[in-house]
Amino acid sequence: MARPRKNEHIREDILDAGIELLTQQGYHGTGLKALLDALNIPKGSFYHYFESKEAFAAEAIEYYINRLLEQFDQLIARSGETQPVATIRLAYTRMIQAMAAQGCEHGCLLGNMAAEVGSAGPAFQQALQRAFANWKRRFVPLLEKGQALNQIRRDIPADELADIFWNAWEGAILRMRFEGHPQGLYRTLDTLLLHLFQP
Repeated sequence: MARPRKNEHIREDILDAGIELLTQQGYHGTGLKALLDALNIPKGSFYHYFESKEAFAAEAIEYYINRLLEQFDQLIARSGETQPVATIRLAYTRMIQAMAAQGCEHGCLLGNMAAEVGSAGPAFQQALQRAFANWKRRFVPLLEKGQALNQIRRDIPADELADIFWNAWEGAILRMRFEGHPQGLYRTLDTLLLHLFQP
C-alpha cells in the first residue's frame, strides 16, 4: 500500500538543508541533531518524512543528482545536438563557478558520499550507483554525438570516455578542496576536452 503523500515543500527544505550539511561534513560527520537544529524541526517531523538517516541520505543523493541533471538537460536541449563539446564545457564551467563561489570547500556531494560508502548501508550505496548511472545516461549520448560529428575521438568507446571524465573530474574536485582554488578543475576540463578527447 502506498504511503500517504506528505508536504513536499517541507521534504524539499529538509533535503536542501541536508545536502548542504552532507556536502560540508560528510555522512558520518552529519548528526541528526545538527540537521534538526539547522531546520528547527523536532525529531518526529524528520521521521515523518524519512525512515532513517540512511534513507534520508539516499534520498538526498537522488534529489541532488536530479537537480543537476535538470540543468544539464536544459543545456543539452539548447545546443547538445550540434555542439556537444561546447555543451559539456559550459555545464562543467558552471559547476566550477558554483564551487568557487562556496570557497572551494565543499566539492561534489556524490564524490564526498562515495568516499564513505564502504561503511554505510546498501540503500546509500544503491543511491550512489543510480546517480552515477543516471549521469552516464545523459553524458554518453553527448560523447557519441561528438564522435559522430568528429569532435571527439572514436578509438575509445563513449562509455569508457565517460568513465575517464568522471574519474578525472572527481579527483580534481578532491584536489580543489585541499588547494583552496579551482584552477586545477579548469586545467582538468581543458586537458580532457582539448587534448585527451580530441580526434
